[in-house]
Amino acid sequence: MENINIGLVNLIISNKLKDSYLDNNNDLIEESKKNVIDFFEIIKNSPILQLEFKVFNNIENKYIPNELAASRYIDNNIKLFDVYTINEIKEERNKLNNLIVNESLNVDDNNKLNLYKSIDNLIVESINSYDNIDVDKIHESFTYVLNYILDNKIINNNLNETVDYNDIDEDVIEIAIDKFNEKYNGLNEDDKNLLQTLIKSKISEKKKILEDYKTENITYLENLNKNEIKDNIVKAIKKINEMKYNPDTIDEDIISLYELKNNLL
Repeated sequence: MENINIGLVNLIISNKLKDSYLDNNNDLIEESKKNVIDFFEIIKNSPILQLEFKVFNNIENKYIPNELAASRYIDNNIKLFDVYTINEIKEERNKLNNLIVNESLNVDDNNKLNLYKSIDNLIVESINSYDNIDVDKIHESFTYVLNYILDNKIINNNLNETVDYNDIDEDVIEIAIDKFNEKYNGLNEDDKNLLQTLIKSKISEKKKILEDYKTENITYLENLNKNEIKDNIVKAIKKINEMKYNPDTIDEDIISLYELKNNLL
């Protein structure tokens, strides 16, 4: 089966188990139960599939009425795959093939299939090589997932509930960080600590980090005693003071201030 992903496999084996009970077929019930057990055993032993399962589940069960917040939520989930390669993900997904041999899906599953396909497209395209990135596919898939989350009121009918769109499970974050450390072990500890902090921090925490770095850099610049570059120092301080919180660029802004601070020391 092409384009296998965790959502698709989960849907197939869940439907099989449900149908076996509806048909009161004891043999099929036992076979379906075994498939479910095997499914979660495979996931348990694969950090990549654990991450994929949780991200698919996060998105499918999320309702956020604010478009900006929903967009950030999608980005924060998908970016957790940045530390993996396409080949690594395909290799782990192939472990699920035996669970869905000769299985098919019901027509009623089209909505979920489109959601899973769109999430899968975002994951794959986010880590694809530059030459192979399909911009149209990214746009179409992101729009579908975004509209799903904006309209997913069946999952959460409490419209007044405050949604923390950075609230991603700690174990998912730890998996990403472990892989990050493995992939970027050439970075120094300060660099890794900063990037790990950006992965784990909520927006409110990132705002504080941004302001702290702004204050530190301005202090360093004001204490520089170099008349020959005085104008440049003034311009730099002005630029830092004008730097405001922007949810789309806050990570990049923090990193740029971090690098400036290191250059000033």
